[in-house]
Amino acid sequence: MRFQVSDVFLPSSGGALPSILEETELEGTIVDFSDSGLRSRFFAVIEVVRTQSLIVPVDKLEVIKAATIKGET
Repeated sequence: MRFQVSDVFLPSSGGALPSILEETELEGTIVDFSDSGLRSRFFAVIEVVRTQSLIVPVDKLEVIKAATIKGET
């Protein structure tokens, strides 16, 4: 997944990566999902290369390469 630092919800984008500009794009892996009230799977918990987990709204994520599951077409 790819996303901009400015889209980080928790911890806040300024507190998560203070030395990185908010326009910077990061890449990471979805490790979990969280809801927002009645909206399930609204946030994705992303593990970035810096081994820090960030919570980002799912609609702000961009798929880099779709993973294929063996046996699916």
